Amino acid sequence: MALFTHLHVHTQYSILDGASNIPKLIDRVKQLGMEAIAITDHGNMFGVKEFHATALEKGVKPILGCELYVAKRPVGGTSVKEDRSGDHLILLAKDLKGYHNLIKLVSLAWIKGFYYTPRVDKEMLAQYREGLIASSACLAGEIPDEILNGSMASAEKALKEYIDLFGDDFYLEIQRHETHDPEADRGVFPKQQLVIEGIRKLAEKHNVKIIATNDVHFINAEDAEAHDRLICINTAKDIDDPDRLRYSRQEYLKSEEEMRMIFSDIPEAIDNVAGLVEKIGEYNLDHDPIMPDFELPEGFSDENEYLRFLTYKGAKERWGTLTDEQTERLEFELDTIAKMGFPGYFLIVQDFLRAAREMGVSVGPGRGSAAGSAVAWCLKITDIDPIKYGLLFERFLNLDRISMPDIDIDFDEDGREDVLRYCLLYTSDAADDLLCVDLGGRRDIKKKKHTNTNTRRDHT
Repeated sequence: MALFTHLHVHTQYSILDGASNIPKLIDRVKQLGMEAIAITDHGNMFGVKEFHATALEKGVKPILGCELYVAKRPVGGTSVKEDRSGDHLILLAKDLKGYHNLIKLVSLAWIKGFYYTPRVDKEMLAQYREGLIASSACLAGEIPDEILNGSMASAEKALKEYIDLFGDDFYLEIQRHETHDPEADRGVFPKQQLVIEGIRKLAEKHNVKIIATNDVHFINAEDAEAHDRLICINTAKDIDDPDRLRYSRQEYLKSEEEMRMIFSDIPEAIDNVAGLVEKIGEYNLDHDPIMPDFELPEGFSDENEYLRFLTYKGAKERWGTLTDEQTERLEFELDTIAKMGFPGYFLIVQDFLRAAREMGVSVGPGRGSAAGSAVAWCLKITDIDPIKYGLLFERFLNLDRISMPDIDIDFDEDGREDVLRYCLLYTSDAADDLLCVDLGGRRDIKKKKHTNTNTRRDHT
């Protein structure tokens, strides 16, 4: 079996930049005799679950990671619109804690640091570094960039900062994309050689290990042409544009033999990869759904009780005097919802839909199997009377198939963000102190203090 592992890999979830289909990628890993592989998509972890499940199914050790963008200044302040910076940094999760921290960092990058790209800053890295391995990434990383700028002092300063953050779990990363085409090799390859020279000096001076990667963006060498066209789509450039972005066509999943040949003068860069991979444990991503608690108003001590109250209140508004058929249907549904442990789910959905309507957001009538629920109809989650039209509740929820309810809801484009901000009241620690949420100057939500002890846990 091959000892080498690719630790810098982009799948199709690096949107319009990566072209590696995950099942085919894992199949190729197996063909090459490799035992593990990482996923490090740009700024997101969209493919992690699929990657993790597919790799385990096929007997390959999955290494979960991400190529983050690190801003040069703190993100989230007034300076965000003045600073487009984002140095690349590879992060790999050693364990479940690292995985949770990586999720947190990626989420913060999108929520607080987004400006052209989802970005974090070094303060965030310091806060959520536990369980993570980091490497200096490609030419777009901070250390390589400073080397290319001719500032070894700045590169060394950055290295010291990352050593302070990650200790022995920080690695200097090198790449070589030589094509042996003199014209093609005038671009990226000389820069990589210059970076390698600088990194070797820094590694020796600070006793930091070097690892070799290939910045994989597609699976096979023959996929380079298709990937090239993908980049044209991404950058809105014609294929014959001489000034467009071009890759070296070397960014495919190379064998260990190829990688050892490329780095024959630096064999330790290949050997060090195995030591890094040994640090990474295997962990399970699956767990039972974690349902938030809905804070009950005074007079109610049980979610089922409050759901029943709202349901029958809504039933009288919808139907007037209830028939035996309607009452029997509601009792059946409420009993099923209680047994499956989903009353809080229904309470939260009805609450943010109520808030959306109060804000003047256009709300759709509800789609999918949820339209078969009379409880959802009475709560105004849906706008179709399931009894009148003979719709089955069992398609939505039933005790023989324990699964999360799936309620499809549509909001108008202008109001969607406002509803999402309102939903943060259920998930944010800061929700305890929120009496009024400013929503872009358009709408205000006035809401009583909403405490949720369950959602304060790290349940990523």
